[in-house]
Amino acid sequence: MKHWTTGQTAVQRFNTVFRRDTEKLNQFKIILNNQFQALQYLLDEETTMEKKLERDQRINNSKMSGGAGPQQASS
Repeated sequence: MKHWTTGQTAVQRFNTVFRRDTEKLNQFKIILNNQFQALQYLLDEETTMEKKLERDQRINNSKMSGGAGPQQASS
């Protein structure tokens, strides 16, 4: 069995704590990245829905303005 000096024990403790904190930091980075990706997905979905809504409104406005004239003329 190897006998460690006080300095070696302190270094070992530091390394253990450092490794544990590094693992926590890496886990935090992963969680943060996942949350960012989820928010980005929601933003993309919102943008897509807004574009579809604008397109549908243009189509409806076009049908209403274009379709109203002939219907009134035939009445």
